[in-house]
Amino acid sequence: MDQALSTLRRLLDAHADAIIDAGTEWVRESASVDLASRPYAETRALVEASVRAYTAQLFDGDLAPRDAFIERVTSLRSGLRFHVSTLLRGFFSFRRGLELLLAREQVADALALDILRRVDAISVDAAFLTADTYATKLHAVLDATRDELMRKEKLAALGGLVAGVAHEINTPLGVAVTAVSLAQDRVADLQAAFEAGTLRQKDMRHGLAQAREAGEMALGNLRRAAGLVASFKQIAVDQASEASRPLALGQYVREVVASLAPMYRRTPHRVTVEVRADPSATTFAGAISQICTNLLHNALTHAFPSGQVGTVTLWVDRAADGRLELGCRDDGVGMAPEVLRRIYEPFYTTTRGRGGSGLGLHIVHNLVTDLLRGTIVAESTPGRGTSFTIRFSAAIGDP
Repeated sequence: MDQALSTLRRLLDAHADAIIDAGTEWVRESASVDLASRPYAETRALVEASVRAYTAQLFDGDLAPRDAFIERVTSLRSGLRFHVSTLLRGFFSFRRGLELLLAREQVADALALDILRRVDAISVDAAFLTADTYATKLHAVLDATRDELMRKEKLAALGGLVAGVAHEINTPLGVAVTAVSLAQDRVADLQAAFEAGTLRQKDMRHGLAQAREAGEMALGNLRRAAGLVASFKQIAVDQASEASRPLALGQYVREVVASLAPMYRRTPHRVTVEVRADPSATTFAGAISQICTNLLHNALTHAFPSGQVGTVTLWVDRAADGRLELGCRDDGVGMAPEVLRRIYEPFYTTTRGRGGSGLGLHIVHNLVTDLLRGTIVAESTPGRGTSFTIRFSAAIGDP
């Protein structure tokens, strides 16, 4: 072993903790984010692991501990809000702690430079490998997040519906829970009086009547909750499926809009459905449901600025060329030509930071053109509203 490595070995044997502590302090003090909320022991453990990895590489040529450490820290951080500069500082913490120790121990300049040169070589390689690994995993997280967002856009009513449905169902469930609790209390009172030998016939009749009334209230509200669930069930099944099935288009659109009532019921806006013709056809019910959901949500989100009240209308018809027609129009603020040109672009939205994801109309366009093999035409004039007209072919038949 040459002089540089033997000196480094001696320093590590005698002062490993000092190197680790100095490196830990440097990482925490120089990080571009405040690490005060993170346990000191966590940072120190990571610095200590990096020192062990470098030691194995320097003295034994063993890269396995380094690769395992990189895999660990990149997996630990890839799903968090974390500055990559802070992550990379951890790989230079050994060098920083060692530099301070070399100065303190007054190691000769030439020997100290040789030691630091060797440490620098492996630190830089490890940092580059870490950055590449971290970026790969971060991209994987972002891709998974995007896919999950797309899935949620396709399977839910974009938050507002979910919150509304939850509220609608929670109300009868809350009443049922309260009623069951009341019945339980009354039965407990009767049991206590019976065991104490103080139960009177009058008290028993009164207690049983209250328990029966509470039970009936609970049962009624549970049936109401079950009815709400059933009313959304078919819509949810359709949204989760890409299979086609027979349906009466006009009636189905009415059902979809009714299921979306929690989305607009607490707004001042009016939502209507016009069934000019009610063709029966075998088509993709899930696509129809998602298209109606996204068009309605888009109109309610963008068409009416604060304080403006308007109307959104969905319609069903047979086009002159025999195709099925599904449309949505509003009497809102409309769109400028430059906005209209970009509405189907993924992630394009004019309400960034206010709940807009930029995926709603992109999904509509894909469903219409790719799944239904149809066309969609958007028309809008500033101050005069917006309309979407969708035309597609489907096998005509009895639903």
